[in-house]
Amino acid sequence: MITERQKEKARIFSTMHKEDKMFVLPNAWDAGSAYIFEKQGFQAVATSSAGMAYDLGYPDGENICFDDLLYAVRKIAKRIDIPLSVDFERGYGKTVCEVKENAKKLIVAGAVGFNIEDGLPDGTLNPLDQQLDKIKGLCQLKQELDIDFVINARTCAYWLNVAGEEEKLQMAIERGNAFAEAGADCVFVPGAMDKTTVEKLTAGIKAPINIILNGVFHDYAQLEELGVRRLSLGSGPVRYIYGQTISLANHLYNGEIDEMLNSPFVYAEANAYFKK
Repeated sequence: MITERQKEKARIFSTMHKEDKMFVLPNAWDAGSAYIFEKQGFQAVATSSAGMAYDLGYPDGENICFDDLLYAVRKIAKRIDIPLSVDFERGYGKTVCEVKENAKKLIVAGAVGFNIEDGLPDGTLNPLDQQLDKIKGLCQLKQELDIDFVINARTCAYWLNVAGEEEKLQMAIERGNAFAEAGADCVFVPGAMDKTTVEKLTAGIKAPINIILNGVFHDYAQLEELGVRRLSLGSGPVRYIYGQTISLANHLYNGEIDEMLNSPFVYAEANAYFKK
């Protein structure tokens, strides 16, 4: 059941993309991480497809099943009070009807936004007409369910490095504008890119732009000045945490336990933190 409160969350999340400033969107991998991001002040949270896969012991790339995703979204939505966007990957379906039905289930579970991407497992991009059909199908779902959830249409032109620099840029701009014309609320162009590339993308795509935090160019103030409206953290947080967990496992295996035993985040403090 879609409540008025959920519709309000959708409106809040939609408005965040229309304001003349950038917001940082952390990507969670379970209810606990989403709860932490909310408690530390973030105004919305998204899922990480990679994070959810790692959380279940799999690599990224639709290697978990849709039911796993749905279960996790239900758990996260139940625990947080801020808007929740879902990394929908390719929609977990081959047809527009399947994608719409899956999206509907996630909305009912509590989602108020989706990433829908055009990258394929073989490293190429989904034909543009097929991708536009998915976006249009999601737009129809907005009307059918009477909820203004956010469609964040992702092109993997840079992420998959599908061509040379100039061709890749033109491809991202052309696809981004086509996505926006089809009804997408935001265009997501993830990948490592420099300041000049970000500037060209924000100038060329006539829609709010979402990029991913990366090591090449990540100055928050400059990104906002260039017109980026949404900065996703992607799998960065979960990879950092799991990297620390791997290191911890190695220490424990070798009998090096002092650092863990002396952690300032003691049992009582942990319980208090996770108590609403």
